[in-house]
Amino acid sequence: MRRNVIWPYALWMVLFAAAVSGCAPVFWRGEKPRIDIVSIAPKEMRLMEQTFLMELRILNTTERDLNITGVVFDLEINGQPFAKGVSNQSLTVERLSTKTVKIEAYTGLTSILRQLSELGKGGFDSGLKYRLKGSLYSGALFFRIPFNETGEFK
Repeated sequence: MRRNVIWPYALWMVLFAAAVSGCAPVFWRGEKPRIDIVSIAPKEMRLMEQTFLMELRILNTTERDLNITGVVFDLEINGQPFAKGVSNQSLTVERLSTKTVKIEAYTGLTSILRQLSELGKGGFDSGLKYRLKGSLYSGALFFRIPFNETGEFK
């Protein structure tokens, strides 16, 4: 009779141990990688949507290689939403090194018009302040490394 009571608990413990050991890379240790914008260039300009080719630098300052299977981000310029991007490119950023990745970013007509309006008002005299917010995907199920970087173009 006692065997029937212990069996379900033992099964759950085995399943839990298997899940945790298989998800060891899920628990990110150390400093998060830094993401910087290297360049932004227009790729395709249509009336309602514009496509830009962005080059991002991923800086890995940890002692472990960083395996990336995807990137998703939102770009704000001077506090206003500007573009979104997503990529399923896979790359490895070795320990204590950097890699660049090219990603397409998309924006709509209203975002462009908003930025042009600010330009007309002299809103960019002190430079363009940007915020790049998103996540790096590592390939482990349900695991992302979030980033939130700010910078300035002059």
